[in-house]
Amino acid sequence: MSDAATRIDALARILDATLRAAFRDVLADRSTTEDEFLMLSRLVHADAPMPWETLEARTPGHASPAALATAWEGLAAGGWVALVDGGRVATDSGRDAYAQIEAEVARLHDAAVTGIGDDDYATAAAVLGRMIDNLSA
Repeated sequence: MSDAATRIDALARILDATLRAAFRDVLADRSTTEDEFLMLSRLVHADAPMPWETLEARTPGHASPAALATAWEGLAAGGWVALVDGGRVATDSGRDAYAQIEAEVARLHDAAVTGIGDDDYATAAAVLGRMIDNLSA
């Protein structure tokens, strides 16, 4: 690792890039995108069919309306979402796919923390949280 990578901000960026790449690989293995996953997440956790405007507003990230429409079309083509009574819902197939992706994400986390003790993990999280707070003040 280079000297630049010993700075905690550089290490945080490297870790973020590595985790993002692994997450994209998990999604690619299921022929889905991050926008689709985020939209599916909102629908899986919804209590009732969601109007499009609400789904758009609640989907995290900064996807454009066109990107969200494309995400919807991709999810619908895969049978993971449907229109019900004018609202959007996750289908059983979509819920199953979401659960599988979430399990893979949990495995990624477990792999990332392999060999790191609970105390070290808590310290790292506290340090990074404190740095975020310091810069957010």
